[in-house]
Amino acid sequence: MRVMTVTGPIEGEQLGITLPHEHIIVDLRHSLSGFDAILNDVDIAIDEVRTFHQAGGRSIVEVSNGPMGRDAQALRRISEETGVHIVAATGFHTENYFPRYVYEFSTNRLADLLVDELTNGIDGTDICAGIIAEIGTQRDHITPAEERAFRAAARANRRTGAAIYTHTYLEQLIPDQLEILTDEGVDPGRIIIGHLGDQRNFDRLRSVAAAGVYLGIDHIGATVHQSDQQRAKTVATLVAEGFLSQILLSHDICMKSSLHWHGGTGYDYLLTQFVPLLLDEGLTQSQVDTM
Repeated sequence: MRVMTVTGPIEGEQLGITLPHEHIIVDLRHSLSGFDAILNDVDIAIDEVRTFHQAGGRSIVEVSNGPMGRDAQALRRISEETGVHIVAATGFHTENYFPRYVYEFSTNRLADLLVDELTNGIDGTDICAGIIAEIGTQRDHITPAEERAFRAAARANRRTGAAIYTHTYLEQLIPDQLEILTDEGVDPGRIIIGHLGDQRNFDRLRSVAAAGVYLGIDHIGATVHQSDQQRAKTVATLVAEGFLSQILLSHDICMKSSLHWHGGTGYDYLLTQFVPLLLDEGLTQSQVDTM
């Protein structure tokens, strides 16, 4: 399987240890305010990504799409200077990030835009996206515009095979997300449901895993909703129940305060701090490497 990165396609075996849900260049000021909500210093990003490489990491999936401040050329420079493969994203986040054209274009035309970024290039460059991400819902209900964005993502998946990574808020609306995507014919094996493991509802996690999708345990290091010790126990239980091959681990770094430069955990935290917790729970290094 070939994977599209910001420096061109590579073989899947070249990915190595991969963070599947991170932000390197991102602007979250549509939903958050202040200095912390934007990552746009390329030199700092190079230093931060380099720490991940030094810890043994080799690839990062950067899930910031266009309306979230994506900068494909900056990502290519970061990749070239650090030696870390970076996969760029296309898609539409939650409705508060939607540009006006999302409301004006048909669902099929929105899908065309995503396919173009996956196959021809992003923002007038020859840098192609390699994933549809992160497409999101907020809370309580999926808005009509968000449903159209999900259907556009699904149709782009059907035309290109690109995987889809979703954003959930405190694990809400997962069945609704899956219903839309599978109604459009998306193979569950090409879906990653994001931001899981923050709630102590193992029955919900089990039901999501049983649907055959990937589980994004992707808030490692962020302890507002869950401790990493509890996350490690959750992962160990999922592995014991046979879901090892469906688990993906990441940090979802998206704020300055999460970077080493600002006293945070950095992109290497999973490898240097969380993996030991998994080993303490009885997982083997081989099992950890699978995730």
